[in-house]
Formats: sequence, structure tokens, C-alpha cells
Amino acid sequence: MRILIVVWPLTAHLYPTLPVAWALQGAGHEVRVASHPDLAGTITAAGLPAVPLGTPETIASPATVGDHLLPADHRELLAAALDVDRDSDTDVWATVSTYTLASSRVFHPADGATEGWGGVDDLVAAARDWQPDLVLWDPNWPAAAVAARACGAAHGRVLWGRDYLGWACHRIDRRRAELAAAGLPDPVAEIVRPAAERHGVPVDDDLLLGQFTLDPTPADMRLPSRARTVPVRRIPYTGSAAVPSWLRARPARPRVALTLGATQRMFDNDKVLVPSLLEMVDGLDIEVIATLDTSQLGGQRLPDNVRAVDYLPLNLLLPSCSAIVHHGGIGTFTAAVAHSVPQLVVGDELRVAYAANSAYAVGHGAGLAVDPQRQSVAEMRARFLRVLTEPSFQEGTRRLHADWLAMPSPNDTVPVLEKLAALHRTAR
Repeated sequence: MRILIVVWPLTAHLYPTLPVAWALQGAGHEVRVASHPDLAGTITAAGLPAVPLGTPETIASPATVGDHLLPADHRELLAAALDVDRDSDTDVWATVSTYTLASSRVFHPADGATEGWGGVDDLVAAARDWQPDLVLWDPNWPAAAVAARACGAAHGRVLWGRDYLGWACHRIDRRRAELAAAGLPDPVAEIVRPAAERHGVPVDDDLLLGQFTLDPTPADMRLPSRARTVPVRRIPYTGSAAVPSWLRARPARPRVALTLGATQRMFDNDKVLVPSLLEMVDGLDIEVIATLDTSQLGGQRLPDNVRAVDYLPLNLLLPSCSAIVHHGGIGTFTAAVAHSVPQLVVGDELRVAYAANSAYAVGHGAGLAVDPQRQSVAEMRARFLRVLTEPSFQEGTRRLHADWLAMPSPNDTVPVLEKLAALHRTAR
């Protein structure tokens, strides 16, 4: 079987798909990964063939995502039409209406556009040329469903986090009359409609949500969606590196990981957080490994008990750690669960997309959260010491680890994907 995987060009989107890709490859299937040319080197370094889509002249840069934000007044009109609850839906809507819709719009030109079609047209051409049996696609690149339809392949979404677009489709279904009354088009369908019409494909449920969805989020963490779900255990992977000599020895005192995520280095938020976090651990009888680069440190003095490392995969670091301090990203959260490490999650108004991960860890007794904008360093230190020393957090972490192990592994999902591909692909 031939499988084409399409991912939005961030490692935070690519890395969660790699264990599934490797499992399919290990079962004897041919796998290729298509994305923006900027990601091709990372894909091939992971041992998979890359299919670069477009050229710098024909496809937008992923760095332009901010240019594709819907205007604030449009987002307000959508929120009113969709009856977004200011209490229960705020965090989800903030993510959907900003990052989710904007990132999906980057590689999907609007009606009447004459430029920027390289990603769509190259993807359709690659699918027609190679004739995959199955296309697995990032929810932020729905033109992959168009490509699957164009070549007769079965297709399904592969999530890298919570299903924000599935939630949006669910809410839109319930509020179509209100959207129409406000004169607003379906904000999800309108992203892919021009690409679908360009290649003669109708817009329907399967085009928006896939014929199925590979979902790595725990069942009680999922958002409401009408998508057909295939659960899969998320295997934490953040790249590879040589094991440093200092990491091979057992630590003489409790070791703590401190990370704010590689994706966050694209923004300027960390310069506010880092000084408070370094002060929080300063003077404690622990060894802190901070995976922070020079841009995040910003010339800060490192306490004597802190070692800064520009990059170190969490799979190498966490097995020797007694706790982790992190930003709440789903990849870091999952790595902590996979290695049974209690968590202190750093939350603030700039990290609203990660609020659910923080709430899940705290709600299951696997850690605590702090907000440097609202809490003093002394209060943060007190919570950190609780996570590090109180047995209840280790017990909560063990429960989450058991739940994670109970989910089907990528190897377990291969037979399911084989059956779904046979069920849905068009006879050729």
C-alpha cells in the first residue's frame, strides 16, 4: 500500500505523525511525507522520503501565518453567531479563531486569487502521479483531502493535538441558521472551497473532516466533534541527538527539566518568563537542565544549579528527572506522561492554546500550574516544591501513564488503517 502523509510545516505538527509513518513503513508499506519545502530536510532526516510542495515563488512562507488572521470584528461576529460561551468556550474559541483558521488559510488561496496555488496544485499533481492508496492529512492542510479525491485514495486526518477544526464544524452545524442570518459563510468550508472547485471536487463532510480521524488525545480530553475517531497512542518524539556524557551518570540530587518548547522560540514571549523561572529554582538543592537557547535566556545570569542546553530531546532527558517545568505544549505534556514525570505547567494569557493540557495534568493530580503574571516567585517556588516532593503527584502521574499505555500503539493501528483504506479508496 502507498501512503502519502501531508503535514503543516512545523516540527510540532510533523513529529507526532512520525511514529505512525514508521509503523506503516515497518509493516512493508511505502510512505512519503509532503509539506512545504522548508520542512523537507527534517522529513528526510527522520528516514522518510519528502515531497516538497511548491517553490518560494509559488507557495507562501509558514512565517506569514499572522497575515492570515481574520479581522477582530469578523471574529466577534462569528463568535456571536456560533454562540461562543465566554466562560466555557473562551480558550477553545481563542485558538480556533486565531491560529487554527489562520494557519489553515496560509496555503489555501481565496476565491479569485491568481498566486499562491503552488502548494495545492503540486499536492494534487503528486497524488495523481504517485497514486497513493491512502492520504493522511494534517487538519490545517485540507487541500490534501482534495488531492485524495482527485486520485481516488482513501483519506483521513491525523491530529497533532486537540481537534479544534472538528469542534468548529460541530458548532457550525448547530448554528447554520444563525450564520446565514448574520451573512457569514462557513469559516471552515470556505478555506478549502476554492481549492476544491479548482480541481472539480465537491465540498462535503468527508472533505472537511476526513473519512476518519487518527486522534492521539485521551478520550476525556477531546472536544465535541462528529468525526469518526481512530484512537492512537502519541509516542513522544522531538528529534535525535548524541547522549551527552553528563547525562549518562545518575544524578547526585533531584534532576529537573525546564523547557518552554522549541515552537515558542518563534515568538518573544519567553523573555518575560525566563527570569522568574530561573529565580524560582535558584538556590534549591536540585540540578536543573534548562533547554533554553540564547534568545530565550536573553543574557540572564544562570544560577549555579542550572545547566542550559540549547537542544536536548526530552526522551533522553526525562528518564532521569524527578519533575519537569514547562509551557504546557501537548508534545511536552505527553513526554512527561510517557516517562511518568510530575509537571509544573507555566501558564499565562499568551499561552491560551495550552490551557487544556495544563488543566488536564492538574485535574488528574499529575502536577500544578503557575502564572508568573499573577503569582510571586515565592508562590511559584512553593508550588514547584510541592510537585517535586509530594507523593500524590507521582501517583497522579502513574495513573495518567497507565491511561496512555492503554491507548492503541501506532503498530496496533496499522491493521485498522489497512482496512479503512480498502473500504474507502475508489476502484481504479
